[in-house]
Amino acid sequence: MSPIQSLLTEMRGRLGMYIGSTSLTRLAAFLRGYDYALMKLGQGEADTFLEEFRDWIHRRFQPGSQNWEDTILLHSANEGEAIKHFWELLDLFLEEKNEQPQTDGQQAALGVPQARIK
Repeated sequence: MSPIQSLLTEMRGRLGMYIGSTSLTRLAAFLRGYDYALMKLGQGEADTFLEEFRDWIHRRFQPGSQNWEDTILLHSANEGEAIKHFWELLDLFLEEKNEQPQTDGQQAALGVPQARIK
């Protein structure tokens, strides 16, 4: 599990404790700041979770050049509803991500034996 995904798991259900209010805009800024801090402090490899989520949101809603939170806000009445939509969309994203077959490189990284070509 990526650091961002792990953090989101911790934040779920108690968002106010982390960002002070139920706001998708604040959540997005917090996640970007967390991601930047991880990169700046050199904590492992770059976390691509937010990029993958953004790309998935763009494929789903096909917007112009907006970020993922603005895209979700466009389809929501207010920040509170946008947060609800975010968690629903995050669950769908994770379901689809877990259903995708892994590439040989991903399997090798997980220690899955590769099929031999005869």
